[in-house]
Amino acid sequence: MVSEKICLEILQMMRGNRATITRQWHDSGDSAPQTDYADNSITVGDLYRPLHIRYDLSEIEAAMRWLTVSGFLSKTEWGLRGPWVHTLTEKACVVADDGSFSDEDQKLFYRIDPYAVFIAHQFNQDDEELVNYIKGTVLEPNGFHSLDGKAEGLEEFRHSILTKIKKARFFLCLLTCRTALESGSFVSSVWLYQEIGAAIAYGKKPLLLVEEGIDPHYVGELQRVYEYTNFNRSNHPRVFKSILQKLNIDLESALIPLPGVLPNSPQPNAGR
Repeated sequence: MVSEKICLEILQMMRGNRATITRQWHDSGDSAPQTDYADNSITVGDLYRPLHIRYDLSEIEAAMRWLTVSGFLSKTEWGLRGPWVHTLTEKACVVADDGSFSDEDQKLFYRIDPYAVFIAHQFNQDDEELVNYIKGTVLEPNGFHSLDGKAEGLEEFRHSILTKIKKARFFLCLLTCRTALESGSFVSSVWLYQEIGAAIAYGKKPLLLVEEGIDPHYVGELQRVYEYTNFNRSNHPRVFKSILQKLNIDLESALIPLPGVLPNSPQPNAGR
């Protein structure tokens, strides 16, 4: 995956920068050196040195190749075998000034939606407040959007739901009490376990929110392999606000820009 974050940083580093090239004519030692300039340009050395402090060389080179083949970078050259510098194209200047790529260009960075969160949950009135809190207080005000497994039947599950799980970068499962067992503990909906299995098959790392009272046997190996957090109906605002931090850490580790926060939106540390 090519990093959108690095690509944008490169364009903004070059925007307004003037590359200076000084040449000495070897066949005329008495002549003064000639200095050439190129606006919105940068030499290879001036580009790579500061970036290599923060990023691997392979990540920088992948970004440079993407920017070149996508028409954001060109070359300014002096002579047939003379020196050259990287130069921004007109559309690259627009991106640098705007601080973001267009929607069409962003689609080329990601095979999945980096800000989509699939929420596996039961569709009942008891869980509606929990789901609305996750969507309306934690995710949406902070630039994430949610998908869920609402479906009419088996065929819809096999196609539409699987497509949604595959599309979303994140998979969040809300395992709440459903059916009481003889032991006094509970088991959640069988559909949720199937959706967890689908997420694992697509290479997702499920984040499980498990209500107190769920029988440990019905969480089983999941709690030892994947992120697992207990909650109850009283402390769910405090527990659920930690979701945002986990999502942001994952994006930062993958060099994906964090989503924008909507102005005047409630923050996830606001209990209720």
